[in-house]
Amino acid sequence: MRLSRIVIIVLVAAAGLLFIFSVLRPRVPLPVTTGLPIDLQTMISGSWKVVPGQFKTCDFDSDGDDEYLIIYSYDAGTVASRGLIGGVIYDTQVNRVPQAPGVEATYRPAFMVPYKLLPDIYGGKGQGYLGQSGVAVYLLPASAAGGKCQAKEILVYGYSYDAFPTTLSVFRWEGEQIGYVGWHIQGNVRLRAYDAASPDPSKPSATDNSGTAAVGVYVYNQLNQRSLLCAVRHYRRTPPVAKTDLPPGLDFAEVKGDYTLDFCYGAPKDPTYPEGVVMALLRGQNPSAPTPTGGSYLTDEAQKWLPPELIELKSVTRKTPIRVLSVSSPGTLGWYPPPGSRFTWTPTGGTPSPDGSNRPQVWWLNSEPPAVVETEIVLAEGTPTRQARWTLVSMANEKANADTLWRISRVELR
Repeated sequence: MRLSRIVIIVLVAAAGLLFIFSVLRPRVPLPVTTGLPIDLQTMISGSWKVVPGQFKTCDFDSDGDDEYLIIYSYDAGTVASRGLIGGVIYDTQVNRVPQAPGVEATYRPAFMVPYKLLPDIYGGKGQGYLGQSGVAVYLLPASAAGGKCQAKEILVYGYSYDAFPTTLSVFRWEGEQIGYVGWHIQGNVRLRAYDAASPDPSKPSATDNSGTAAVGVYVYNQLNQRSLLCAVRHYRRTPPVAKTDLPPGLDFAEVKGDYTLDFCYGAPKDPTYPEGVVMALLRGQNPSAPTPTGGSYLTDEAQKWLPPELIELKSVTRKTPIRVLSVSSPGTLGWYPPPGSRFTWTPTGGTPSPDGSNRPQVWWLNSEPPAVVETEIVLAEGTPTRQARWTLVSMANEKANADTLWRISRVELR
């Protein structure tokens, strides 16, 4: 009996010691797989999925404390797991009275305030999202002051399951009452941004779509057209005084005088359809030699009777592409091609034929019915638009693996 009492006393004492140890021992935090602070994990919406590797801490509002930028995906579809990407910045507010958050006082506990970037329905940001398949986030200026991140501008390129960005979003802090103001643009094919150091914004450069401040952007929207043409719009904001500075604001405005039609991904070597050939000629491209007309889309007859206003099209080193406002062409030319005429052609400069021999190539020419392309063009800024009518004929050589080519035989300008 006495032994039993001793055993019971020992067990009770051990249980008491275990309880005291469990209460007093240091707490080991649970592992955080997302890399987010533990208090942020409890605040993020359950419908969001945080994008790995995009969590950033930085002083975005110049208050001396870091804020937390989170990129997340949302609105995933049911047919395919594809959705949209958004962003939010959490800001720690201190010296706030819990019963009246708008009142500042020496009340030390703090709370987190979310400031949405996109999507949002306030502050002029009611349209858009940061991306679809992915985003590239840049904090500007790129170098942190004294080793501490203090960004004045947030630049976000969004992607849509392709190698080219399709959205550009730029944000700046505007105060507690407003949050982050932004400018957003989207192209359904691609967009190309450039910085203040770009020598020629109309031409791609090494700094396009990079982490430098975007001064302007070209947006490409695909037309419902068979030659993969896009409507190209140019937006630009006031550049900085020094090329290394940030622009003074987010005042992006369209440069209406730069609107044009162009190939969505650049001109092909020799377009398949007649209107593609006309567009390539107007946008400063040349066919790949050797061709029946050498390094030009114009036949000898077309070059001979070219309107004086378009005489520069004869040159293979044209400097300035011609703006195109509209283009139209027939969908088909008939049920079957008419009999063609046969002619021989020797490439300029004695270039050998495709089989490696020096014998002349044999070509068939179908001039009836011709393809007619109508365009509305701008020859010089500030001048009235002109209507150009292009007549094209088809050509094919004797090789079974060669494609049909289109060449311009006549140009009329009205």
